[in-house]
Amino acid sequence: MHLLNLKTIRIFYTIAAAALILISGCGSDEKVPETKTDTSKKDTVSGTADTKSSPGKDFFYMKSSSNNIACADCHGDGTNSDRPLTKYFSDIKGADKRKSTYLGKFTGDDVKKTAGGATLCWEAYMKMKTPMTPEQIELLNGYYASLDTNDTQSEVTYETIALPQEDRAKLKTEQAEILKLTGDPVNGENLFNNACGLCHGENASVKKVPSIIEDFDGNVKSITYNVRFGDGAMPFYKLNLLSNQDIADISAHILKINGK
Repeated sequence: MHLLNLKTIRIFYTIAAAALILISGCGSDEKVPETKTDTSKKDTVSGTADTKSSPGKDFFYMKSSSNNIACADCHGDGTNSDRPLTKYFSDIKGADKRKSTYLGKFTGDDVKKTAGGATLCWEAYMKMKTPMTPEQIELLNGYYASLDTNDTQSEVTYETIALPQEDRAKLKTEQAEILKLTGDPVNGENLFNNACGLCHGENASVKKVPSIIEDFDGNVKSITYNVRFGDGAMPFYKLNLLSNQDIADISAHILKINGK
């Protein structure tokens, strides 16, 4: 009888302990985190800008999975002036209010439909394999609208011989003028580091770019062509931001490091 009672007590405690574990598990306040898929980003970009940023700013700072370029590498938002290329290309403050962009390529409603022309950069310069989605366009437009535009012109005008179509006759004139100039390789190195270093410098972070030393058979004419018209993922530079003398100096630096 005593042994039976002892067995009964043991069985009772075993059942009670199991019940307690089951009850505590079911009644726990801990929940499985809800997983949400951000369809605006998908698998086309990688990296983040700032954990405290808005989704639009995060997307603006995200790197292309194709060549590791971000919108923020070239275009300023008022907080990234430490990136040297931002002084060579239009900033995004006021972009949502512009009536035209890309020297008239996009006008009216098309400005917002292309996120101020960002859809063109997305495919031409960031080399993305699929078009920017409506959700991504909305993210950028929302970020533009969130920026203070008190000190920004609603329209951006600039001089170029690349748009609305390439002016080949003007290019030949500039090439001839630059060939007559004496380039300063020291100043050229400084200009190169600022205007070209992100893609072509020794510590370049961009992928799939020709090496200035190994792959580029540069001469003054070809360098002028690339600067004035752009080439592939390389954008053109505005006339007032890189002068003919600047190009002569950059050319002198490139030719020097190539042993020419």
